[in-house]
Amino acid sequence: MSARRVLAEKKRRRCPTPNTQHLTPSTQHPTPNTPAIDAAPAAPYALAPQLGIVLAYTLIAERPEHAAAIERVLDRAFGPGRFAKTSERVRERGARAEPALSRVAVDDEGEVVGVCRIWRVKAGAELFFLGPLAVDPAAQAAGLGLELTRAAVAACRASGGNGVVLVGAERFFRPLGFTVVPVGRIALPAPVDPQRLLWLELRPGGLDALRGEIVAPS
Repeated sequence: MSARRVLAEKKRRRCPTPNTQHLTPSTQHPTPNTPAIDAAPAAPYALAPQLGIVLAYTLIAERPEHAAAIERVLDRAFGPGRFAKTSERVRERGARAEPALSRVAVDDEGEVVGVCRIWRVKAGAELFFLGPLAVDPAAQAAGLGLELTRAAVAACRASGGNGVVLVGAERFFRPLGFTVVPVGRIALPAPVDPQRLLWLELRPGGLDALRGEIVAPS
C-alpha cells in the first residue's frame, strides 16, 4: 500500500452511526442553508457522515505559506492539463488574487488537501472569479469541494461583492445557488461551453450591471 494510501486510511474514523445527530455540533455536516461559514473560519468540519465516516478538516483563508502545498494539490487533481483551461487565461490577464476570500482545507495533520481560490475581475462592474477549485484525490468523494466553495462564497458575500462567476458543472454548483449565465451577457478570453459558465448574485441587483468580457479590475 502506498504512503499516500496509508495516510488517507489513517484519516478515516468510523462514526457511531451514520445519523448526524450523534456528531458534536462543531462537526455536523453543514446543509445548503447553513449561514456564512466564514463567520468561524477555523471551525472543523466532518464530511460524509452519511457514509458512517468522519473526515475532519479545517477551512481557513489562504496564506503565503500555503503556496507550495496548493501547487501540489492542483498538480495531483488536474495534472499538467490545468494550464490549458480557459479559466487560466482569465488569471493571466490581470485578475487580482484575493487570498483573504480564498479558502484552504487542512487535515488534522496540518496538510493542505483542498483549495478554492477567488480573484477580483471586471465585466462592466467588478465581480469575483472562482477557481481553481481542487481537492487532493486522497480526500475526494467526501463533499469537501462543495464546502470549500460554500466558505469562499460566504467570504465574498461578506465583503460586499456583486457576484461570483466560474466555469464548472451546473449540477455540482446548483446547491449553492449558481445558475447558467444568459448567453451573451459575459464572455471569457477563450472559448468555453456556455452551459458551464455560471454565476451567483451576492446582493440584490448585483448581477444587473455585469456584461461584456471579463478583464482585469480597475
